[in-house]
Amino acid sequence: SDRVLLSIGLRNDQFTDYNQNGQSFIKQTSPQWAPRLGASWDVNGDGSFKIYGNAGRYYLGLPLSPATGAAAGYTATQQYFTYSGIDPVTGAPTGLTQFSNVVSGNNSYGIPPDPRTVAGKGLKAENQDEYILGFDKTLSANWTYGAKLTVRKLNSVIDDFCDIGLVTDKAAALGYTVGSTNSCYLVNGGQANTFTILDTNGNAQEVPLSREEMGMPKPKRRYYSAELYLTHEFDGVWYGKFDYVFSRSYGDTEGQSRTDTRQSGAAGSVDWDNQYVMENSNGVLGNDHPHVFKAYGYWQFAPEWQASGNFTAASGAPQNCLGYYGDGVTDPDPAHYGSSYHFCDGLPSPPGAAGRLPWTFQLDLGITYRPEWAESKLAFSANVFNVLNEQRPTFRYPTEFASPGTPSPIYGVGLYTQDPRYARFSVSYDF
Repeated sequence: SDRVLLSIGLRNDQFTDYNQNGQSFIKQTSPQWAPRLGASWDVNGDGSFKIYGNAGRYYLGLPLSPATGAAAGYTATQQYFTYSGIDPVTGAPTGLTQFSNVVSGNNSYGIPPDPRTVAGKGLKAENQDEYILGFDKTLSANWTYGAKLTVRKLNSVIDDFCDIGLVTDKAAALGYTVGSTNSCYLVNGGQANTFTILDTNGNAQEVPLSREEMGMPKPKRRYYSAELYLTHEFDGVWYGKFDYVFSRSYGDTEGQSRTDTRQSGAAGSVDWDNQYVMENSNGVLGNDHPHVFKAYGYWQFAPEWQASGNFTAASGAPQNCLGYYGDGVTDPDPAHYGSSYHFCDGLPSPPGAAGRLPWTFQLDLGITYRPEWAESKLAFSANVFNVLNEQRPTFRYPTEFASPGTPSPIYGVGLYTQDPRYARFSVSYDF
C-alpha cells in the first residue's frame, strides 16, 4: 500500500559436493526451504519515520577445502630414522638408519577415499535463522537517527569427526566386519549421524550413532545486537555518521572456522573431532566484541577537494587458555590432541575464561582531489590508515603447555597486532 511494503519469499537451496574425480561425496538435494519475510511501514506517510523488520532462514554451502582435503586423498606422510651425529656446518643429521616405512597418521597416502565414507549420510546444510527489527526517524532537515535489533541462531553445523573407534565399535556391535573407514568423517556437529563403512567384502554398511553415543553437546551459537546511530546527511558541505553497537556472540561453535585459535581449514576445525575437545566448549565466541563505536564522514571544504575520516573503537575479543585434558596427569591426552582441550591449570576453561584482549582504536584519514576539468570523473586520493600507529594485540597464543608439565614459552604472547600505520596513494576514473 502507500505506507506498508511486504516482501515475501521462499528459497530452496540444494548443494552437491564433488571430489577431484567428479564423484559426489555430499548430496543435499532434498528441498531445504528458506522462508523470508520483510516488512516496512511508513508511519507518517511522508518518509520521516520508518519501522522495518525481517525474518529469514539462510543456508550455507560447504567450502572448497573438504573437496581438496578429506575427500581428495591428499598426501601427508612421515618416515622415521635414527642418526649417529650432526653435521657441524649444516646441522643436518648424519649416519641415518631407516627404521620405519612411510606412515601417515590420517591414512593420507594420496589415495582418494571411497566417497561414501567421507561424510555422514543425509547431512543437513549449515544454516541459521535471523531476525531484525528497527526504525529510522528524521530529527531535522539534515539529521536522522535510528536503532536496529538483530538476533541470529545457528541450527546446524558441518565439521569433521575423527573418533573413528566409536564408529568401528558400533559396526562390530551390529555384526559388521570392518574393512576400511575414512580417518575422519564430515558430520553435523552435535547431532545424530549415520556413517558408511566398507566391510571386508567391500560392501557399504551403514552405522548410525546418536548424539549421546558420540558424546557431543548440542550445537549452539547465539548472536544478538542492538545498534544505535545518528546521521547527518550530506548538505553540500559535510556528511557524518555516529554508530554504536552492543552485541554478544556465544555458544560452543562459531561455524566453519575458529577465530579464537586462528585455525585454518574451513569446516575442518578441532571442534567436533571428538567428545573430549568439546568438553567445557560453551562460552563467549572468538569474534565477540561487545562494544563497537564508529564515527565516519567527509567534508567538502572546496569545490574540488574533499577530506574524510574514519574512527573505530572496539572492545577486545575473549582470550582462551587451552591445555591438556583434566588435571594434565591422570589422563592428559585421551584423544591424542595435545594441548587442545578446554582445561587450564587442571581446571575447566571455557572460551573467554582467560579474560579479554585490550580495546583497539583506529583512526584513518584521507583527502581526495576531483578536478572540474575532468567533470569530476577523475580522482586523486591519499589515505593514511591507523594514523595513531596503534599496535595492540588482536590475538594471543592460547596454548598453555608445550608438553605435559612443560609450559609453552609463548603462551599469552601477542602473535597478531593491529596493522601499523601505512599510506596509500591512488588514482581512479569513473566511466
